[in-house]
Amino acid sequence: MDTTTDVAGAQGPAEPTEPAEPPWAGRPVYEMGLRVRTYEVDALGHVNNAVYLHYMEQAATEHAEILGFGRERLAALGGLFVVRRHEIDYLGAALMGDGLRITTWLESIKGPRAVRRYEIRHTANGKLLVRAVTVWAWLDPRGRPRPVPREIIALVDMGG
Repeated sequence: MDTTTDVAGAQGPAEPTEPAEPPWAGRPVYEMGLRVRTYEVDALGHVNNAVYLHYMEQAATEHAEILGFGRERLAALGGLFVVRRHEIDYLGAALMGDGLRITTWLESIKGPRAVRRYEIRHTANGKLLVRAVTVWAWLDPRGRPRPVPREIIALVDMGG
C-alpha cells in the first residue's frame, strides 16, 4: 500500500490517484463553476465544511433542471427527492476567492433511492478538494417512499 508523510511526520494512505476513465463515463454529467465568497469561509479562512453541502445541493438542483426535472416536473410525476444521507471526504481546502468546479452525476437508482456523486476541484490546478455521495429518497406527497419514476431511471440507464 502506498503511503504519504504529512508535515508532522505522520504516515497515512497515499492520496487517491486519478482514475483512467472518469467515474461518470457515459452518464449525464453536470459541471458548475463558482468563486468562494467571503461569507462562506470559517475563522481559518477555509470554506466552511457545511458550505460544501450548499454547493452540492445547488449543483444537483441545476443538473435536474437542465435534464427537464425541475420542481414542477417532479410534482407532475407525483413526488420529490429528499436527502437521506451525505458522505463527504474533505481532501483539501478552498480559500476565499478561489475558483471551484463542482461536478455531479447520478450513479444509480433502485426502488426509492437515487445515488448521486460529486467532485469539487480547484479550477486553477484541478486538485480534487472534495469527493462526496448523497443518497436521495423519492417521496410521494404524503412523505412515503415510492419507486423513482421510469422517466428519471432512464437517465441513469442511458449511461450504463
